[in-house]
Amino acid sequence: MIRTTVALVALWSSAASAHDGEHHGSLLATLMHLVSQPDHVAMIAAAAILGGVGAMLMRRRARAGRRMFGKQ
Repeated sequence: MIRTTVALVALWSSAASAHDGEHHGSLLATLMHLVSQPDHVAMIAAAAILGGVGAMLMRRRARAGRRMFGKQ
């Protein structure tokens, strides 16, 4: 199994290189590039999920603090 994995990684490594081409010609071109590339979409999704979890935790912490000090 390890040999198969190493072989696949070795064969796939050329596909992992950075994408080429100039994509900063205009605002629309930049936005289309960001939403059409899977690596950019994954990072946008990760940031949105982490932001949502952070906001939920901060809200929960603020609610617990208000209960602790008797403010509602």
